[in-house]
Amino acid sequence: MLMQWSKALEIGHPIIDYDHQMLVNIANDLHHAVRADQGNEAIAQGLQRLVQYIETHFAREEALFSDTSYPHVEKHKKNHRDIENLVRGFLTSFEADPAAVDMGKLLQFLKEWLIKHIGKLDKGYASYVIKADKKSSLGQRQGFV
Repeated sequence: MLMQWSKALEIGHPIIDYDHQMLVNIANDLHHAVRADQGNEAIAQGLQRLVQYIETHFAREEALFSDTSYPHVEKHKKNHRDIENLVRGFLTSFEADPAAVDMGKLLQFLKEWLIKHIGKLDKGYASYVIKADKKSSLGQRQGFV
């Protein structure tokens, strides 16, 4: 296992916490495919799944930002684009020549990135998103009264 999900990684927003758990699971699946020597096809599929889920997760986060006063939206989005490009690059390199990609370094990068992304960047916006959700749900309930 590359990393274990724990309460310490939760930001307090159920949708984003679920996404983060999925990213940890995908990273662990990729780690298993590499360590169990499941072959290049299984590793490529794991990388494809990782790229797809990162894109889905980032789109979801950015949609949540749009309803908040989070002051670092543009910086956070730039970080998202950088990570998307980097992970797509890993996939492209692996598909072109699997031997050219150091999977140990890639897996270590994933672990460090997930801890940093969740533990620092995402916890930085959590209060803004949770506050916006509460306002939104209050407004919806008041509309029915």
